[in-house]
Amino acid sequence: MQGARMPGLTDLEARNVTRAALLGRDYRGVNFEMLCAEGDQVQAGAALMRDSRRPEILICAPRAGRIDRVVRGARRRLVAVQIEIDDGLGAISHAAPSNREPGTLRRFLLETGSWSSLRTRPFGNIPHPHAEPAAIFVTALDTEPMAPEAQPIIDAYLDEFRAAVVLLSAISAAPLYVCHAPGHELAFAESRKIRCVPFSGGYSAGLPGTHIHALCPIGFAGGEVWHLGYQDVIALGHLLLQGSPWLQRVISLGGSAVRNPRSLLVPPGASIDEILVGELFDPPFRILAGSQIFGRPLAASERFLGAGQRQITALDISAIDEDEAAPRRAPLIPSERLERVAPPGIYAVPLMRALQVGDAERARELGALELGEEDLAPLSHACFSGSDYGKLLRHVLEQLEGGH
Repeated sequence: MQGARMPGLTDLEARNVTRAALLGRDYRGVNFEMLCAEGDQVQAGAALMRDSRRPEILICAPRAGRIDRVVRGARRRLVAVQIEIDDGLGAISHAAPSNREPGTLRRFLLETGSWSSLRTRPFGNIPHPHAEPAAIFVTALDTEPMAPEAQPIIDAYLDEFRAAVVLLSAISAAPLYVCHAPGHELAFAESRKIRCVPFSGGYSAGLPGTHIHALCPIGFAGGEVWHLGYQDVIALGHLLLQGSPWLQRVISLGGSAVRNPRSLLVPPGASIDEILVGELFDPPFRILAGSQIFGRPLAASERFLGAGQRQITALDISAIDEDEAAPRRAPLIPSERLERVAPPGIYAVPLMRALQVGDAERARELGALELGEEDLAPLSHACFSGSDYGKLLRHVLEQLEGGH
């Protein structure tokens, strides 16, 4: 329904689609056990999969509809569970937790599928249901180029955001940090464990790795921290206050191939191809999940909004400079630019060299355990070696995790 408006976000256009999906790549380390089959009709919020090794962890339908396809890749790897949307099937309802006991709150997160929004550092996994973090981080700002501005979205759903943050602060004894933009005050008088911290300073200011390094560096300590984004927090708050899943997300649409860059209100997991109908100049173009710096190309079977994805970027390939489009295979040359875009506290060139040769122990000494792929995207963009430092980091993290 184009042209619809949402209270508090008066310029936001709603876009409906007919298809949505869950993507297997968004749930690293999960051994998927299917709880649905092609042809099944499911309600929004119904459990579609669980982790067979940790069966309490459920992954739930983003919208109601019919399971259209279960797509698998090499070695039966789950690629996507695609849904033909039918909102007439309704949504699963949930009662808010009856008490503030951590076990009760964790069960609510697990039963509603909200637990699967949490990610660990190091390694980027869904936390074990019985684990205890050193800290929990809520990312309440967005500094990616052309990303939706977080403040008006949070303010439009402030009751939901606050309710979820208070619940998350009570699931463990760890402090919870709400990392926000300067001037966007988010006070929580209800809990001494909730600490609101402003961050500024370019792309890295909105990255969990930056917040973790500043407030709870894990380094060699052997612990883990958890983090999640502000829209996942709002979704949890919607479950708490409304008793039903939040069936929308806010994304931005931008890039040189886009006719009218702007933010949109769309279903979670929405078909990217449907979102882009009528939005692009003539091909050729390249579609990225994320911004031009932080985004990644998508295979045809993965052209759906991923978990936590806030941007779609479409680039006009014909307008890309030939030098930029050509494969880059230059040596890694130290420069001020690399140091400038490196995550805070990271020695850029030594870490990049360690990643290039796969030296896991050296990378760990240089702070790799605090990082995720997105933290190193600016280095991949700025370096003329052609290296994808996010992929190299993941290779090193897998080595470290295997010996953990």
